[in-house]
Amino acid sequence: MSATTDHPTWDDQIAALFTTPYWLPEAERTSIATQWQGCMSGYGIRLNDPASVATWSVTIFNHLASRSMPLTADSRQYWPEPALRLLAAWINDGCRRSSRDPIDYQERIPPWEPQPVSLRVRRDIETLSRDELDRYRMALDDILQVANPATDAPWQRLAYLHTNWCLHYQEAFAFWHRAYLMWFERQIGMSVPYWNFMAAGTSVDGDPAAGIPQAFKDQTYVRPDSGEERPNPLRYAAARDGRSKACQGQGTARPGEADDCTWVQRDPLLYTSGDAHREARIGKLKMVRLYQQQVLDALAFDAFSHPQGWPGYPWANIPSFDPPPPDSDYPYRNCNFDGLYEQPHDNFHGWLGPDMADNAYTAFDPIFWSYHANIDRLLETWLRAHPAAIYTAGYPLQPFIGAGVDALSLTDPRPWRYTAIGDLARDSRRLGYDYGPPRFPDVAGETVRAVVAASGEARALYVLFEGVRCTQESYQIDVFLDRPDAVPADADPDNPHYVGRLSRIGMGVRDDKGRCVRRGVTRVLNATAAARRLGLKPQDPVTVDLVVTELPSGAVVPSETYRALPGFNPEARWGAPWPSSADTRSTGSGCPACH
Repeated sequence: MSATTDHPTWDDQIAALFTTPYWLPEAERTSIATQWQGCMSGYGIRLNDPASVATWSVTIFNHLASRSMPLTADSRQYWPEPALRLLAAWINDGCRRSSRDPIDYQERIPPWEPQPVSLRVRRDIETLSRDELDRYRMALDDILQVANPATDAPWQRLAYLHTNWCLHYQEAFAFWHRAYLMWFERQIGMSVPYWNFMAAGTSVDGDPAAGIPQAFKDQTYVRPDSGEERPNPLRYAAARDGRSKACQGQGTARPGEADDCTWVQRDPLLYTSGDAHREARIGKLKMVRLYQQQVLDALAFDAFSHPQGWPGYPWANIPSFDPPPPDSDYPYRNCNFDGLYEQPHDNFHGWLGPDMADNAYTAFDPIFWSYHANIDRLLETWLRAHPAAIYTAGYPLQPFIGAGVDALSLTDPRPWRYTAIGDLARDSRRLGYDYGPPRFPDVAGETVRAVVAASGEARALYVLFEGVRCTQESYQIDVFLDRPDAVPADADPDNPHYVGRLSRIGMGVRDDKGRCVRRGVTRVLNATAAARRLGLKPQDPVTVDLVVTELPSGAVVPSETYRALPGFNPEARWGAPWPSSADTRSTGSGCPACH
């Protein structure tokens, strides 16, 4: 380091940091510096005056180093470390105006280094070495006894927490599952690897990222400690009570024996490759494109969710029914990140099925944990992009205890003891974990607004399902425009009439605990692309047609049956492309799509 840089002066180096900051684009340096000067003049600090800066130098440095200054949403304006170190050296030398001034060295700015923080890193399961993956499998085998269907087995007890306590269709949805993942990691003493279903190739047959990772398809693994070959616990995990959802109503194995129904089941197409069942597999994988776009649409919203309220309304986020809100209010309630994000979440559950397609069975499938780790990774992307978002901070996430999900209680009546939304609605690094980069890049997509703008139109088409509530069974709803004769085989993203799919993941058990509310939430499906393909205009009549099938049986549900279920009667509406210019920043109550 040169003597000049070792002992900087205002005239030679420091003034330029405040007037023409070198780390910004050259064309913007002067204008941004002028904004800084105008902002700080209100505090009596003149950034172009060496005497004023010297007077406030330590305070200025502390705010710059902590990034509480400058007050900006543009992270490029934060001072880089070399600029901060130069400023610290100038302050410690006595804030000299020029090289003719004597050095008055004092340690006014003590040596500082970033404080070390130990973080668990959740890595893409595709990036784990064979040894790392097998050690994760070994933890599931040894600690959680994944293959043990006994009622008192750790795996059964852990998964039953989801059966009995999970929260959906409300503000607490994402944070309850965040707590559940943290509790899971506490049990096994390591980070859960995530499955990146947002990888661009997940929907492309033959791509390395297609379908589900090989880790969940392997028949066996080799224990790193002994070299013993054992069944792969990521595939052969005991289903709920040792009986897969796919096998309900069938016979049972003889005592002491296990049959395929003992283990969780997934769609068999996920295990095929090559020419075997290629056409059917291609059709299944193409659906992922639609689900990924739904995630991208959700991430475009600035409002998180409609406020939870107190004591909360499980399985819905409608705050009051006295008097009942008019139907016209319902479209606004879920036009936010959380409401839109839960739709593709449900769709992937149904896509994986059959155990993953039922809330009472889903957590017994080991892919649930890696799937939800990626759900949390995308949530984290949203949280870091919206640090000022508002939540119902005190809402308890039972049965988890403590700000760090430190314990569990199934009986404590004191709500203040439970982990709360406010404890977990923060940067994951504050909670002790972070995410490693995915092996395959996330898919890119366009927002609804961009698609509409490119078409030269001003309005978009949406299909709304109002009054959506929980059901006992799981259903798959395929939505079409102007296709009254649609059949399941028509559910193809390349079909111009096809809008997309909504999965309704059932509770799996009869609701006898009041977990459902009388009036439900609204779910919205973007139908703009289908409308464009069919040449539909806002003045044109349009019908919405459904094909509803049961999960996992695939049986088609007659219209007279499904229309009696809550939230199965869609309506097509034209509206402004979401998000609106207001972006529903504060309350989530301004969904432009539903005007």
